[in-house]
Amino acid sequence: MKILVIDDQRSARQVLRGMLGELGNVEICEASSLQEACSQIQTSEPDLMLVDIRLSTQPTDRGGLELLRWVQGKGLSVPAVMVTGSTELHEIREAMRLGAKDYVLKDELCPEMLLPIVQGLREKMVLAGEVRRLREQVDRTWGPGALVGSSPQMERVRRLIERVADSDASVLIRGETGTGKELVARALHNLSRRHDEPFMAVNCSALPGTLIESLIFGHVKGAFTGADRRVRGHFEVAGSGTVLLDEIAEMPGELQAKLLRVLEDRKFRPLGSENELPLDARVLAATNVDLEHRMMEGRFREDLFYRLNVVSIDLPPLAERRGDIVELLSTFTAELPRKVRFSSDAVEWLSTRRWAGNVRELRNMVERVNLLAEADEVDAAALDQLVGQDPSRSANEVAKIVRSILALPHHTGSKLEFIERAVLHHAIETCAGNKSAAARMVGVDRRALDRRWQRLSDGTSGPEDGEPPDGDSGPGKL
Repeated sequence: MKILVIDDQRSARQVLRGMLGELGNVEICEASSLQEACSQIQTSEPDLMLVDIRLSTQPTDRGGLELLRWVQGKGLSVPAVMVTGSTELHEIREAMRLGAKDYVLKDELCPEMLLPIVQGLREKMVLAGEVRRLREQVDRTWGPGALVGSSPQMERVRRLIERVADSDASVLIRGETGTGKELVARALHNLSRRHDEPFMAVNCSALPGTLIESLIFGHVKGAFTGADRRVRGHFEVAGSGTVLLDEIAEMPGELQAKLLRVLEDRKFRPLGSENELPLDARVLAATNVDLEHRMMEGRFREDLFYRLNVVSIDLPPLAERRGDIVELLSTFTAELPRKVRFSSDAVEWLSTRRWAGNVRELRNMVERVNLLAEADEVDAAALDQLVGQDPSRSANEVAKIVRSILALPHHTGSKLEFIERAVLHHAIETCAGNKSAAARMVGVDRRALDRRWQRLSDGTSGPEDGEPPDGDSGPGKL
């Protein structure tokens, strides 16, 4: 804690310095005039000021009050305690009006009077700093700041969140699994005037219909078998907060009808109860499926869709914002104790992956690499070993080869036999004639490889010497 002592008397500053030294973990600066105090505040940025009302021997001097006015005019938040010889109540009242937190008369100055005041202010400052830190953490974790990425798609999502956050309108959040739909819901809650109220989320696909209904609306004792007490539902517990209905597409049809009536009337009835309760919470919904298609199939109510879809926020899959991968990597690695680095070829490797699980899959990959990578710098070869090839990438490569073969002239004969012969030949050649190793490479057992090889050899002119390759002696030719 940095304390600025402002007094025109050197002896008074020394007394205060001696008392403050008993606190421990404090840095003490001094100023003897109004001008010096203003300069110190701008350069030293103290956490607390101890100020005398009079900063000179002039009877009309009120430099301490002028300092408080100057601090107030600059919009600075530096708390002050008046340590003064003035006993004029109107001056002390003026100091308090200008923002002073407390005062001690010099005639009564002693550690027992001063130190509890300073210690109390220090504790408040520590608490205020902790509140700021927690709020910043909440914003990073659940606010718009948690939606990492500078791509145009994510900027649009953030702008839309900020525009509709303080509204009472229902919002339908759409996106593939792992794109961050709950993050959007929590950001809408935390940016709204409801942020001090509860945020409740229920997964509509996780439980049978009756249990979901009880979870949302609650139930009274005896409402069904096993209901031995009254249980409040999410709508009641949320109060004036926010309720997220996740995986809304999986809600049973009968419950969809009840939800529609609740949203229209803003009232709900717990299971088994005859009394209705008001719905004060804002309702958000999220889904990873095409609700329009579900409506065409008759599996989702059209009227409920339009009631929920007042505003729609569509989250792009990671494959459509690959430019955000570097920023996401930086964010995820910063959260982990070990700071691994990804080489340029590793970033290229990650940028070409399909990411079916989107941002959630990328986060999990970073955690796996952080735990298992041998070196602090991870390259593409390490990712191949730790993460594995992207199945979609292998499928794309195979598709390219197949298209090339299908484009060959028809006089090559059976193209299926051509492919099989080429695969077996190159496998045996790569394994230096070791058919057991070649069979493992191809993905069949040794006998199956021999049978296929023999069939292809019998149906064609075979190798140049007319014989299949000998056992494991060397590569054969077809």
